[in-house]
Amino acid sequence: MAYQVLARKYRPQRFSDVIGQDHVTRTLLNALTQGRVAHGYIFSGHRGIGKTTIARILAMALNCERTVGSAERPTPEPCGDCVNCREISAASRTEVDAFAESHSFDVEEIDAATRRGIDDAKLLTSKIQGRPIKSKYKILILDEAHQITDAAWNALLKTLEEPPEWAIFMFATTQPEDIPQTVRSRCQHFSFHAVKLDDILKQLRMIVDKEGLVADDAALNLLAEAGDGSVRDALSIMDQAIASAPVHDGRAVLEAAQIRELMGTVPNAVFEEILEAVSANQSAQVVTTANRLLDAGNSPAQLARQFVRYLRNTLVAKIAGITPDNDHTDLLQLSPDERRRAARSAMLFSEEDLARFLQVMLRTFDELGYRQEQRFHFELGLIKLVHLQRLIPVEEILSGLPSGGGSARPTAPAAAPRATAPAPPTHRATEAGAPGLASETRVHHAPPTPPSKPAFSPFEADRSRKMSSEHVVTATTHADTTVGALALAPDPPRPIAVPAPVITEVPKTAPASAHHDASAASADTRSDSPSAQDSPSAQAQHAVGAALEARNHTSAAHELEESTWTIEGNALRIQTNQPKTLLNMMFNAEAERIIKSALRDAGLGALKLSLLPADPAAKAVEKKPRAPRTGSVQAKALEHPLVQQAQKLFHAEIRNVMDLRPKD
Repeated sequence: MAYQVLARKYRPQRFSDVIGQDHVTRTLLNALTQGRVAHGYIFSGHRGIGKTTIARILAMALNCERTVGSAERPTPEPCGDCVNCREISAASRTEVDAFAESHSFDVEEIDAATRRGIDDAKLLTSKIQGRPIKSKYKILILDEAHQITDAAWNALLKTLEEPPEWAIFMFATTQPEDIPQTVRSRCQHFSFHAVKLDDILKQLRMIVDKEGLVADDAALNLLAEAGDGSVRDALSIMDQAIASAPVHDGRAVLEAAQIRELMGTVPNAVFEEILEAVSANQSAQVVTTANRLLDAGNSPAQLARQFVRYLRNTLVAKIAGITPDNDHTDLLQLSPDERRRAARSAMLFSEEDLARFLQVMLRTFDELGYRQEQRFHFELGLIKLVHLQRLIPVEEILSGLPSGGGSARPTAPAAAPRATAPAPPTHRATEAGAPGLASETRVHHAPPTPPSKPAFSPFEADRSRKMSSEHVVTATTHADTTVGALALAPDPPRPIAVPAPVITEVPKTAPASAHHDASAASADTRSDSPSAQDSPSAQAQHAVGAALEARNHTSAAHELEESTWTIEGNALRIQTNQPKTLLNMMFNAEAERIIKSALRDAGLGALKLSLLPADPAAKAVEKKPRAPRTGSVQAKALEHPLVQQAQKLFHAEIRNVMDLRPKD
């Protein structure tokens, strides 16, 4: 008899012989016992896990000549000895039909990849209408059913909906989503699982014993892992390994090194060595290891594929909390040695680092498919892993920014190692929109008291800030409608470009000098710092105005300083003189952050802020001009001789000043 490959020789002939699909075999056995047999079945799942095998076993059980409960067949399992069982299994037959793979006249196993058209579907429909010749059921097993065309499915649809009482359809496929929903709704769908590593190992050890082979645990583990959940794939590789294995005393000896060389893979210890070099920030060692692998003739694409798999296992080990001393988990279908190896590599990095490594190597593996110089791209991908270790995560930078939920956390210097304690914080003040300034202003602050619970993620800190009732910012009009740029408006304003302030000359009836004299004598005269006698609202008003002007938000600063500030209980109400539309333009997101930061510095961060627009129904009140802040840009402009001469000539008042001087 001709040689049979292991996958066919040890193909299960009973439900109890099938491994890894207990949920399917148990359901089918119960259906046979209760007589609840459906007219259509869909078996879907990974390749080589028993879909067609179970379809054959079910066909044997349905057409078995022996009665269930008899001495020859005590259970619904097929007996395997009657004529029908032997014809369906056809273990030692020769092919008769190029398309049918069964000797039985009442059971046809058809390759749907080659007989997929509408004419083939019509032929099957006509065949199924005839009664079975000598069996109870006429069964059609269609392998690779997802290859059938839509027209062929439509031709089968009516028969599937109202089949003859003796007709049973079984569809085996790896892509059930390609089968029309109208067909799936008329069939019982069984989703097969990938076979676990331990189950494949048991099957391989059983075959080794029956075949009289010599194989150690490392070799069998390697074969089982190469199967990737498919028993047939593992047995196919085992066939190759037996053919290439050395023979001692008439028995083939399977060794891990020989199997690895046959598959073109390298030991995972090499990738563990690479990750150790990455952790130690040793680019030279990484490149040296890659050069040794490539010079040995290994394909860059194969190395990248294997490294991606190793990184995935390492990431899963990190997520599952696996350690070299505690490696028991079902998440990693690996041998104990490989699980411990993945655990050792996982201990070197954080979960975020491993996720970035996996993303870089996946992109590198994709690029190797269409790049000319695969070696260079593979080496570049490995070097990127080292560079990632030198970067500060964005989360770490953002978490140092001020948030509404507590005190501001300083950003650690970029050059400081992440593993060491951060140096005293240094805030760097730079001009917005002016990158690459030659000079800068450094302001040193005392280290703030750390929060009780550090915000490891800036997004979590922001979420906590929004959820906290102590920092809810609302603004209501007299009609109790939410308005204002600092409030959650019903219709959020669209971003509008705020025009730059310009010098506006307003004719006045009185001379400007008289106005300034009156302003200087009034109680509204401003200075660089509020006096100790000022109320808390006045102090906050000065602090917010100064902060806004320092960040070039002049219009917003002037508007807030001309507004009425009152504190009522735990609420700070600011009555402005501008309509809602202009408020949305003046107080953008950056202005909001500046206001909140200034209020916190003034000790009023716990107050609820209400920014109120002008009431349209109220009588317009003429705004009183206020004297500019001492040392401000507007004050310097008023001291210029040309400006003073223009005021005398045109009797004008300077409202807004735009500083066009070059920044230092």
